[in-house]
Amino acid sequence: MSPRWVLPVRYRGTPLLIFSSVLFAVMALCARLLSGRLSPGQVASGRFVIGLLFLAVYFPVLRRKPRFGRVHLWALRGVFGGAAVYLYFMAIDQMTVGPAVLLNACWPIYAAIIGWMFLDERVTGTLLAGLVLTTMGAGLVMWSTMAEGVSLSMGFGAWAGMGSAVLGGAAVVVVRALRNESDSATVYLSFCFFGLLFSLPFALRDWRPLGWDVVLPLLGVGLTSVVAQMTFTYAFNYVTAVAGGVATQLTPVFSWVLGALLLNEAVSPLAVTGALVCMLGVLWGTGVLERMRALGSGPTT
Repeated sequence: MSPRWVLPVRYRGTPLLIFSSVLFAVMALCARLLSGRLSPGQVASGRFVIGLLFLAVYFPVLRRKPRFGRVHLWALRGVFGGAAVYLYFMAIDQMTVGPAVLLNACWPIYAAIIGWMFLDERVTGTLLAGLVLTTMGAGLVMWSTMAEGVSLSMGFGAWAGMGSAVLGGAAVVVVRALRNESDSATVYLSFCFFGLLFSLPFALRDWRPLGWDVVLPLLGVGLTSVVAQMTFTYAFNYVTAVAGGVATQLTPVFSWVLGALLLNEAVSPLAVTGALVCMLGVLWGTGVLERMRALGSGPTT
């Protein structure tokens, strides 16, 4: 019997986080397509229901049982993550997609602060510099997609976007605290279960008729979320919260690329500049540039 294939360790951290960033961008695109047709509570509930259906098959098929670890931390991850998703969809519904994604993409800043306070995680100058660059680049990309005259006003949507970033950062730190006690599927179970409990009352209060035109975008939100969230949670076992945050800042850039390709959004010089700045920040913050420089300065004989 041939040995089971296992993903090499070097691909389990940043590469998987970049892959999850692409899927999260697809999810944001699908959520934007549902804006005005379904309420944020319905979109969030649909995402969590699809996730629970996946897990109802996942555990029996693989003959695995959930590993909860410290139950209070497991529950907190779901509460923080579920609330963050609902607020994120609320921001997309209330604002244009650019500012909403930008505000949510600031979660690594809060994750770094919370991780430093509660997990004693080390924050290096390289990581902070990379985080600053990627955040600036993401901001330039999303700013370029905004219509002329649209401002990032501090309305309810903006507060929702900021709240999603704070809660998302807290959820990531909890995932780090559970890295040796639980697994990605069990953490995702918490996310979907408590997220559904949080968002369902809002969905019922603002229920809108369901039509066939919302089926595909809603499935897109749910299915991409399943793969992205499972990958995201698994990859964070191999990186710090800040390093992971640097890599996932690519999500706004991927969102812009998908919008340009699929929604025929204009490609402006400002967007290209922002994308380049973001890429530089990722390469710098994750140490790729340093490793490339070390290889280039190695012995040639």
